[in-house]
Amino acid sequence: MSDENPQTAAAPTVHETVHEIEVDAPAGTVYELVADAARWPVHFPPNLHVEVLEGGGGKDGVERLRIWATANGAVKNWTSRRELDRSTLTVTFRQERSQAPVASMGGAWHLEPLGERRTRVRFVHTFTAVGDDPENVAWIRRAIDTNTASELQALRAAAETASDDLVLTFDDTVRIDGSAKDAYEFVRAADRWTERLPHVARVSLTEEVPGEQVLEMDTRTADGSVHTTRSVRICFPAERIVYKQTHTPALMDAHTGEWTFEEDGDGCVVTSRHTVRIAPGAVRDVLGPDADVARAREFVREALGRNSRATLGHAAAHAGGLRAAGPVGHDVYVSVQRFYAEQMRHLDEGRAEEWAATFTEDGVFAQNSGAEPVRGRAAIAAAVRAGRARLAADPQRRRHVFGMLTVDPAADGAVRARSYAQVLATPPGGPTVLHLSAVCEDELVPVDGGWAVRHRRVDHDGV
Repeated sequence: MSDENPQTAAAPTVHETVHEIEVDAPAGTVYELVADAARWPVHFPPNLHVEVLEGGGGKDGVERLRIWATANGAVKNWTSRRELDRSTLTVTFRQERSQAPVASMGGAWHLEPLGERRTRVRFVHTFTAVGDDPENVAWIRRAIDTNTASELQALRAAAETASDDLVLTFDDTVRIDGSAKDAYEFVRAADRWTERLPHVARVSLTEEVPGEQVLEMDTRTADGSVHTTRSVRICFPAERIVYKQTHTPALMDAHTGEWTFEEDGDGCVVTSRHTVRIAPGAVRDVLGPDADVARAREFVREALGRNSRATLGHAAAHAGGLRAAGPVGHDVYVSVQRFYAEQMRHLDEGRAEEWAATFTEDGVFAQNSGAEPVRGRAAIAAAVRAGRARLAADPQRRRHVFGMLTVDPAADGAVRARSYAQVLATPPGGPTVLHLSAVCEDELVPVDGGWAVRHRRVDHDGV
């Protein structure tokens, strides 16, 4: 055995970036904006949501945060530890849990007064990249440069135009004679809103990471016009859905929101909260030459509140209707079991047309794998044929197994079915292995004494 010391792996390269800006505002005003992390999504475009885990409120000392933000167009989240020191106008931070391609990240905000009403802001990042890979380093630098430039410009704008009148927060609340889970599912399943909400004209919903949704929506306003918005939504099951619009109407510089669902005796209370920052330069262009910020606040409150109240009303009817319907009978439950036994046999045996015929003519097949929903029988059959062609050279036999089935009544004789779905794969000679595990949620409608899928959503485990 050699007596030489074993070689140690080279330490990862630490990279640093420095960005500066000067702001026409007192250092104290700027510091408040940096320190109050819970308000970042309202002021800083890349920030989507901040959960204060410990500390908070902008007070001196240590706080821990979980932060969701966009980086080079992707949604990322991490946990950070910050130390705030108002006496030195400094806030330091270090990510406790980073997300690839970032291996580690830290830095500091340094504020330097340049007189009573001017401040120099110096924003420093230090980081290491996964594997010291040059491509990862370049990706991180690009994300830091893009986000920091956006944040510093937004910080200057917020500090220089600081006004309580520009930020508006309001709630709409309804009590529902139904479960919080059912109300939550109504709001979470935004891909169904064109069917369920009259003011929604078009929806595109993707969920590449469970619980992180990207929602693009066309909404009809009271005057008949249509506005397109794009939001990132973060879902906390059966409890909250928080969101930030990344593409807002012209009157708003920022719009964040939150849906909360609380059990209340034999019902639940659902609240829709909006926080909006008015775009002062757009007020007269949108509302006319005589309009002011006060008029803009009234307009936004009414427009957003109207849509929220409509959604709350439909959620109440949905959840209340499910409770009023009571449990399905034994015959219905058994008929749904038989439906799945026959339907999945069609899929396993590659009968594309028969499989597609188990959906309604306008049926939808959606999943959380990032693919766009498949709509209509013809497209569903084509997807099965494409899948069979892709696997033609694979000798494994695949079997779809549905279990742990629950069936609940829905409106107009339909039912909601939820099952655990598994795909078993067996190569020639075995052994059988679990290829895929998921949760399948269907809306089934009665058709000719049987059932057809009007809407299917498959949430793959581990995506």
